Amino acid sequence: MTTIAPPKTLLRFIGLSELAGHGPRGILAFWVILGMAFFLFGDQNLIAPNMKNIAASLGITNPEEIDWKMGGIIPILFFILGGTVSLSMGYLSQNFSRKNLLLITVLLGEVPCLLTAYAETYNQFLILRTLCGFGLGGIFPILFSIIGDYFSSHSRAVASGFVSLAMGLGIGVGQLMGGILGEADPINGWRASFIYMSVPSFFFAAIYLLFCKEPKRGGAEDIVSEDELSHKITWSDFMILFQNKTNLGIFLQGLPGCIPWGVFFVFLVDYYEHTYGFGKAEASGLVTFAAIGVFTGTFFGGVIGQWLYNKNKKYQPILCMVTTMLGVIPAVMLLYAQGIIHNSLAFLFLNIFTGILISITGANVRAVLLNVNVPKARSAIFSIYNLTDDLGKGLGPAMSAIILGLTPDRGLALSISILFWIPCSLAWILIIFNYEKDELKMREQWQMELSGQRK
Repeated sequence: MTTIAPPKTLLRFIGLSELAGHGPRGILAFWVILGMAFFLFGDQNLIAPNMKNIAASLGITNPEEIDWKMGGIIPILFFILGGTVSLSMGYLSQNFSRKNLLLITVLLGEVPCLLTAYAETYNQFLILRTLCGFGLGGIFPILFSIIGDYFSSHSRAVASGFVSLAMGLGIGVGQLMGGILGEADPINGWRASFIYMSVPSFFFAAIYLLFCKEPKRGGAEDIVSEDELSHKITWSDFMILFQNKTNLGIFLQGLPGCIPWGVFFVFLVDYYEHTYGFGKAEASGLVTFAAIGVFTGTFFGGVIGQWLYNKNKKYQPILCMVTTMLGVIPAVMLLYAQGIIHNSLAFLFLNIFTGILISITGANVRAVLLNVNVPKARSAIFSIYNLTDDLGKGLGPAMSAIILGLTPDRGLALSISILFWIPCSLAWILIIFNYEKDELKMREQWQMELSGQRK
């Protein structure tokens, strides 16, 4: 691939200079994709600030029943469906247009989100929230497959940071909106939040359909094999992915690493409200500041990770291991902060700092996967990664709901889930010792395939 020096544009200053080579329609497509990701992820935690309001509207009043039905069953089914859909997308994206698949998954996720606002019974609510898993499960592997074709390894961590930023910002804004609307109208405010976070996606989808196109598969690579681009993925390809030790390390860290995330934003608003005595809007606001820390850490984590990668490839996974381990400390402190909640500024800073520290890994883990897998395998690898991600997020709230039913100490129950970041951090050791070798092996294999074609 011929490299052309990028013009001094805004894209260059924000680390996305390679996007300019795709022209105005490519630039528009990237930002529209971020918009769809923002609103699709924006409904993920709309339940959290209004858990008891929603339950009351659906006729559920027992506290233990609320924890299990709203914080346990729904996340399990939501993420199981999402993981299953994600796994299938690895195959579908090799046989159908990724643009069309992206649009379909957005619609399949946002239509039930919109209809959730009109649920009258718990079973209706459960079914609609489960169906929303189509969107989050489907968009993930397609989204990062496309991003991998817009950017080379020299800027993928930054690009992944922008995507993760959109996701995290959506979650934070959605949760804050849910809290504000829920406090203003405890009966029906939660319904409005589902409408506000779903309708804009239809406009972004229309723009993407009419004006955007997907990038050429493998177009950002230094070496492009026609076999790579025309290859239709098979079950044996999924098996080969596990022979890559970096991939294996990513999967090993993914499942325990996502358990705390499945808990962090599901129960934290309710915890602040009922343990610390904050109002609904104030509790939602504090968690939103944690979300601000998350998308700040996600973006700058991608920038820092890219800088470290360009210095020494091993530094990138080391960054992920260290920050994941250290993130346990402030995350647990949030649950035992009775001594500082009277100092609103200190507690606010603790929420932001926690969000920053625990999110640095997010953008980098996706860049690592892009760098050690050839274009034909990226949809498959992200579908498997998203499966482990969804299983963790589904098991986390369910695990906490079960523990909450066994102990009156809500802080202890949530702390146990947060401690799963420790084995997550240790799994990065496998990646540190194999990342550089696996990337080199991928490039050598790709070069051999290309040489064989020329012969």
